[in-house]
Amino acid sequence: MASRIREARVGRGWSQSRLISELQRVAMRRGVSLPGAESMKSRVSRWENGHSRPDDFYRRLLREALELDDRELGLDQFRDDAVLSAAEDLRFHLELSKQVDGGLLAALQGQTESSRVQDRQFGAGQLLELMRGHVRNLQAHLSHAVFEEARRPVAAVLADAAALAGWQALDVGSVDQAWRFLATASAAARQADDAGLYAFARLQQASVLAELDRAAEAADLASAVWESAERRVAPFVRCWLAAATAEMYAGDDRSGGARAQLRVAESMAGALAASGPPCLVFDELHLERWVGHTLVRLHDPAAEPRLTAVAARMDKTFTRASASLTIDLAAALLQRQERSEGLIRLAAGEELARKVGSRRQLRRASRLRLAC
Repeated sequence: MASRIREARVGRGWSQSRLISELQRVAMRRGVSLPGAESMKSRVSRWENGHSRPDDFYRRLLREALELDDRELGLDQFRDDAVLSAAEDLRFHLELSKQVDGGLLAALQGQTESSRVQDRQFGAGQLLELMRGHVRNLQAHLSHAVFEEARRPVAAVLADAAALAGWQALDVGSVDQAWRFLATASAAARQADDAGLYAFARLQQASVLAELDRAAEAADLASAVWESAERRVAPFVRCWLAAATAEMYAGDDRSGGARAQLRVAESMAGALAASGPPCLVFDELHLERWVGHTLVRLHDPAAEPRLTAVAARMDKTFTRASASLTIDLAAALLQRQERSEGLIRLAAGEELARKVGSRRQLRRASRLRLAC
């Protein structure tokens, strides 16, 4: 038990201080505080030396910080003689993989959908740890599926789940986890032979680059994904890709490219009347919101009336999207020197972002405050 926590830490190249910092960051996301650094150092040392075991609270923090489960951390309650041998374990899972049928796939996809609905209204919060377990479960199903006809549908569900987990991690400020989840999603989408899912996951990685203030790389990645995918994906996905690429171009001050991509996206709005893939909660209203967001980034005065029209029709259960929209409106008002009204909008956007724990939107709001 003791050595596995140390091994997990060392395997990630972390010092004990780094592990403590990660535990503090996870605790902060959950709205709790930890003891001081010296107390935590003593506590972690006792775990690593086998002098004590983490309680349930600290186990949750360790699982999230190290992205490992209790068994991998040596914290499970099973005796060695009760654990199946490696060969028996493999036989057991290979036998179970024969049962990955349509009903099970629907149930696994349902878990992702449930998290998606809760996430957009209440924020990632503790959903991220649930999604981590869900992704790990799907990876296990995929690793034990023998034939391609079984692997591809499981890989598609995994790609969708990992992409959602990546977006949740990005929203709560864990950009390193976001990147890893999205790398898992893109690899799974390749196994599923799903060009739309692959393009979606890669564009999400461009958002991670943008969040790291690497705007040029984000725009270049978006451009590469667009060029390789635009003729291989369905019109619904192509519309989303065009809007996403426009946003990345605007972040790098590529005004001409951004406006061209917005025109492409708007020209394909009719495709959004059809159903899209599960990973995309996207319709004409969300397209209009995204266009407004990109126009704000381009300092275009046309953004404000478009965003105001969207706000009047916005589904209030999309809390995080409403936070983003309200902050965009604040930015548009501040750009035209309407400081008083802009700050009122900004405060409203911050309140919505706090409700869902969106560090990403709060970071945007903080930058606006500093700029004005």
